Amino acid sequence: MDNLNHNQLKEIVENSLEKLAKSNFLIAISGGIDSILLLDVVNEINRHKKYQIRAIHINHNVSKNADAMQNNCIDICNKLNINLTIKNINSIEKSNVEETLRNKRYKLIFESMSDNEVLLLGHHNNDQVETFLYRLFRGSSPYGLSSMQNISQRENKIICRPFLPISKDNIIQIGKKLNIKYIDDSSNSDLSFDRNYIRNEIMPKIKDRWKSINSVMNHNIQLQSNYSKLVNDYCNFLYKDIVISNKLDIKKLKSYPDYLESIFLKYWLKNYIAYNLSKNEIYQLHLIINSNNNNYPEYKLRNNVSIVRYNDYLYVNKLIKKVPHEKRVWDMKQDIDFGDFNFSLDELKENGLYTRLSSRAPVILRLVEGKERIMLNNNHYQDLKKVFQSNSVPTWERDKFVLFFSNNELLLAYGKNHMFISSELR
Repeated sequence: MDNLNHNQLKEIVENSLEKLAKSNFLIAISGGIDSILLLDVVNEINRHKKYQIRAIHINHNVSKNADAMQNNCIDICNKLNINLTIKNINSIEKSNVEETLRNKRYKLIFESMSDNEVLLLGHHNNDQVETFLYRLFRGSSPYGLSSMQNISQRENKIICRPFLPISKDNIIQIGKKLNIKYIDDSSNSDLSFDRNYIRNEIMPKIKDRWKSINSVMNHNIQLQSNYSKLVNDYCNFLYKDIVISNKLDIKKLKSYPDYLESIFLKYWLKNYIAYNLSKNEIYQLHLIINSNNNNYPEYKLRNNVSIVRYNDYLYVNKLIKKVPHEKRVWDMKQDIDFGDFNFSLDELKENGLYTRLSSRAPVILRLVEGKERIMLNNNHYQDLKKVFQSNSVPTWERDKFVLFFSNNELLLAYGKNHMFISSELR
């Protein structure tokens, strides 16, 4: 959208905010023209709306003029009487600086947000095209090439980008007419950053040859978004056939065409643990899936969650800190938390366990220590370890079982996917 005037821009922003049906907004401002103009427009809209707005500035401490940008944010917010939160990023890893800064920026912003707030960002159409190229060069899937959405979610936080259909030139033009005070980030000229290289070296040459490149790219982005939705719907349709109790059935997955393997792995982990697999991680999981090793081959993801193969299933193993020899006495008069579980009296009643367990109260709760035995029929005790083995309980799940004892008698072994009940309790 080009050649918009101030009132048209305000109308676009107001329509975006109304779609959200929310009234609390946190506006991320850098000190540059995009975010400061967004702040100004939202503040003007707020004169006849009952919104609660505040701002946040993340100082990356990378640009030579980082302090000047921060001071500009302070001055603008003081002038508009808008509450401003300032957070600092003081140290970053030397590798993959752009991605690291982005993740840390979001982390600080989300930590500062209340549950009822929506994050407003000043991304515009030029940013959208740059994002498409940036992700294209990094080998992204259609989901990644869908680039940014006007309204999206990240870590259960709602994000809105009202300027997304608007060009940078239009933003600068309107900003100058409104005498918006802004400071350009000096690091934007640093070509060691991939986005800066795309913006300053690649895009001018493309635009010089293909004048309507932005509209063409917007069309491509919409196509990728549609393809991504189609893939998502297809994987969702297959999900219950391939994934059982959150574990992936390798034989089921391999019964479908080969091209589905990578796509479904990404969908599974994004759906289950909100994690985006990288190309290398997909490759490593391919090696595990296509080997004949069922004896716990494991690959640890970047978030330290492990994917483990056992009995032709892939499991997600979220490591927990086990408290050794912890015990709790439970009188079974109210709900209780222990280990990974919240034990609800209502749930025990639904499972037909409450009456007999409560008759043996108080019960002792503890985790597995080894050498426990349980009576699964009237005449014979079995080692709990062998019960786990015969029921294909993975080793990492065994440590998370909560054991119910009464008078040193093991009555119940309670796990996430399995439950073993002593004949003493039946």
